[in-house]
Amino acid sequence: MYSQRLFSQIHSGKNIQGWRLSQEYLQPELHNLIAGQPIIIKVCLLLILVILSLISGIVSGFFGSWYFFNITLTIQPGRIELFWMIIIIIAWLTATIRQGIAKGLRAAIVYFFITLIITEILVLFNFLPSINVHISPAIDHLIQHLAIFLAGITFSLFSLLTGSFVIAVFNINFVKGKLDRFQVPIATFIIILAVITTIILYLSGGVDSKFAEQSLFVKSASLLGGIISGFGFGIISLIVTKFSHKHSSHFYFLHLWAIASGTWGSTSFYNLDLSNIDFTGSLLANSDFRASNFYRTCLKGVKGLDRARLDNRYLDLTNYKVQKLLIDGKSKDKEFNNLNLQGAYLRNADMRYFNLRGTNLKGADLQDADLRGSILVGAQVTGVNFTGADLTGICIEDWHVNSKTCFASVKCDYVYRKLDLKGEPIEQYPVGRHFEKGEFEALFQEVEEVVELVFKEGVNWRALSFTFRKFQLEDDGLGLELKGVEQRGDLWVVKVTHKEGVLRQQVEKRVGEIYDMIKGLIAVKEPQINKLLDIAAEQAGALREASKKSFGNSFYITGSTITNLAGSGEINYDEAATKIRSFVANCSEPEQSQKLVQNLLEQFKNQSVATSVDKQAELIEQLILTEAKKDPFFKQFVVQQGQQIADAMVESAIASAIRAAHSQLT
Repeated sequence: MYSQRLFSQIHSGKNIQGWRLSQEYLQPELHNLIAGQPIIIKVCLLLILVILSLISGIVSGFFGSWYFFNITLTIQPGRIELFWMIIIIIAWLTATIRQGIAKGLRAAIVYFFITLIITEILVLFNFLPSINVHISPAIDHLIQHLAIFLAGITFSLFSLLTGSFVIAVFNINFVKGKLDRFQVPIATFIIILAVITTIILYLSGGVDSKFAEQSLFVKSASLLGGIISGFGFGIISLIVTKFSHKHSSHFYFLHLWAIASGTWGSTSFYNLDLSNIDFTGSLLANSDFRASNFYRTCLKGVKGLDRARLDNRYLDLTNYKVQKLLIDGKSKDKEFNNLNLQGAYLRNADMRYFNLRGTNLKGADLQDADLRGSILVGAQVTGVNFTGADLTGICIEDWHVNSKTCFASVKCDYVYRKLDLKGEPIEQYPVGRHFEKGEFEALFQEVEEVVELVFKEGVNWRALSFTFRKFQLEDDGLGLELKGVEQRGDLWVVKVTHKEGVLRQQVEKRVGEIYDMIKGLIAVKEPQINKLLDIAAEQAGALREASKKSFGNSFYITGSTITNLAGSGEINYDEAATKIRSFVANCSEPEQSQKLVQNLLEQFKNQSVATSVDKQAELIEQLILTEAKKDPFFKQFVVQQGQQIADAMVESAIASAIRAAHSQLT
């Protein structure tokens, strides 16, 4: 029986049970759909389950009666093999329940050989009689041992799988509430069938042709054996099905079998593109929901998704906690690390303190979601829509964003840049304050393609500044522009934007070539840099214009010379500015930066230009502000890192100057 193909538009609230859908008839809003199997299919499936229940009960009842009948006979040459069989079956069932069928069969084979060796030893010392006088006792017992082993495992495996399958399929197809409440009645039904089978065998003598001639003890044992066998396999099937419902890896195949049976003749979304379709409130139980694309598909409030046929082609939809998050917008289990949630529709989701380490969130819709305190270390968030989301306290170490990641109107007071060895976020940013409104968006929103250039051995800031000034003057078709700078541990990361279509390798190679060239020229002779970039004349003109201009409240500048108002001391502007920039560039190396500070302050005193701490702080502040006006790169660095640099220093004139300059620039 096949499902029917739909040839008309579907709309919200429509009953589409049994229909095979086509892409062209899907609508953006499909609220409250009723999908699944039609009644006629469910009736047919129910009859099949009843037949399988009968077979399971008959097999388990017959097997128990036959076993107890033969083992209780007074004269039974193969009794030792029967005894070994029950030991092997118990070992097999125990291992199967705990470790799965494959390891259970391996345990059964091991026990088979152990018991066979014991049997052969007993035969060797004539402790066991021959079963067939025409062949040697050793071979005779080997054949008997193997035949009884295969018969026992076959009967047991068949009873276990049929009983478990019936329970699993019944739960998938006919239960709309909690699954567990119906498992016990179904298992009881199978046990009753086994008992009835046993009683019929007992009354009819169907276990053996000479059953009527046996003693009451043998007959009673046969009856009891059938009841025990039926009861045992019913309980074991119940246990196995409970494991399957919890998605245990040992019996997950039973869940898959049941799901596949449950979608026979049902509504089919197979291989359709369900992107941006809203299924809010729909009933999807027993439908084939193996679509090719779930990009921002809304599954809020849907029912029966755990009983639909799913796959993980697009995202990890078979994962139960992922289903709960998509349906309810929240989850008690907050461990979502390394899962695939690409394109997930999670608007307004409560994802506070989630572990999203290494999680694939590409293209997900997280508008107005609450992600406070979540760990996004190494998370893929390219193309994610964070509009209006609360990102306060997230850890963003090595997360991956791009120009399509949207941070519009996000709420964020601060973030953490690293995760320590204990899994706790560290290095709060910004330090000592919260982000201003719109600051997070301005800092992290990528407007173009971005390449991160990593400098492992420190950065020559003057060379880097000249490098990008050269790119501004000489457009080489790459469209390179400095986006920002960030310190990650001992590394400095410079973010560079480029034109669309330009390869990352091109950018790295070109910037590296120019940077190394200019750094080398600086080392030889600084005037060559000025000549190369054609900026020497501009600087000279600017300095002439600044002749005898005030430089703060306590200094004035004439040409390139800074003098205090008393006229008692002076210092060359370029010399002082270079030392300030060198200090900022080496702030990650405390020992070297401390030497630079001491040298500069001593020079201020020796040249009598600024002898008091207040005057030194004022002069350094003016130097930083002037350099920031001339160099946007230097300004951005001070804005981003100035507060942290000052907080990391012992309180001094330069620390006060950096704070004051940072305050004015921001």
